[in-house]
Amino acid sequence: MYSLREEYFACLALRYTPGLGPKSWSNILRYYDSAYAGLKDAANWHSLAFASEKSSASALNEEWRVKAEKEYRAACRLGFGILPWTHPLFPALLKELPDPPTCLYYLGDPQLLVNPAVAIVGARNSGRLGIEYGERLAADLSRSGITVVSGFAKGVDSCVHEAALQGVGSTVAVLGTGLDFDTYPVDSGWLRSRIVESGLMISEFPPGTKPFARNFPFRNRLISGLGLGVVVVEADIASGSLVTARLAGEQGREVMAMPGPSGDSNFAGCLKLIKEGATLVETAEDVLLNIRHMLETSVKKSGPAVTNDYSVKKTIKSCPQRSEIEIPKPAESLSVLDISALEPPECDIALALEKGGKMHIDEICRAAGLDVSIVGAMILGMEVKGMVVRFPGMYYDLKRC
Repeated sequence: MYSLREEYFACLALRYTPGLGPKSWSNILRYYDSAYAGLKDAANWHSLAFASEKSSASALNEEWRVKAEKEYRAACRLGFGILPWTHPLFPALLKELPDPPTCLYYLGDPQLLVNPAVAIVGARNSGRLGIEYGERLAADLSRSGITVVSGFAKGVDSCVHEAALQGVGSTVAVLGTGLDFDTYPVDSGWLRSRIVESGLMISEFPPGTKPFARNFPFRNRLISGLGLGVVVVEADIASGSLVTARLAGEQGREVMAMPGPSGDSNFAGCLKLIKEGATLVETAEDVLLNIRHMLETSVKKSGPAVTNDYSVKKTIKSCPQRSEIEIPKPAESLSVLDISALEPPECDIALALEKGGKMHIDEICRAAGLDVSIVGAMILGMEVKGMVVRFPGMYYDLKRC
């Protein structure tokens, strides 16, 4: 039986085990029913061809612990929402990638991750026409119920995020920084606030991660990986948007591009993609027609719910020397919760649960007088901190002695 807290910490341990990379940890996560069970069985990784003997020994010797604890405590302190690999809202499409993340941090409404999505990307130094194309396409797709994914950069990305917020599909912003790095891009605070309120921001990077150039190719693979397709609305030949389009093709996603005026260098990258086989699209209807077969055949796969009632089905050989893995408790975790010491909106949520007992997330929203996007963002963070307990069906209660 493994909690969200234990699963998250085990995912960090896999990521920080020396010698393990995305291929190794994704094989481990796919084989075991939980990250926690996989980590406990590190002694058998080499025999299962998941890792070298040296990496298995590193895991058993807990060489990951210092870095994992540092990130764990920082995320808990900042109150990020956390989706480890085994969480039911962890995107099934990302699990198909050859280099998936072990967990995601989020702010906003994680339910958007189960919506059908399309990525829209384009130039940072965009022109008027590219902005117009992107805004129209994003708004129309969102009104159709499609969630629009982009990279929260200046130019096209920011404009499509803002336009998509107008519709029911809303938007997901994938960051190339830590979620707490809120000064990049410059002057984006207003858009960040709107997305957290009515959309979703995600990152695989630890708290405090700065916008290093090396981070953005990793971000790009998540942008393309989250959607059924990618649309490039404006890009020159050297644009990073072409990298996202290439990744989409490698991931089996639909690659689409909007044509611009003949001879306009700002659209030379789009025309190059079309010549290489990308689908020419001009409207949201074109995009929907192009991904229709994927909408009709895609099956939304959810991992097993990670709750205090979560049990492992497989019989796993455990290392006899280490029957349990010690998970650190953040400083904020309390055996008896002092609600008066909390700040809103955590205080509002805790008071609602104290009065109502075990409640569905919708009931918590009504009782606390908060929007579902705020409650959704906060309550999983409260779960990680040990304040609340999650039950199947999105029910929650205060953690009690």
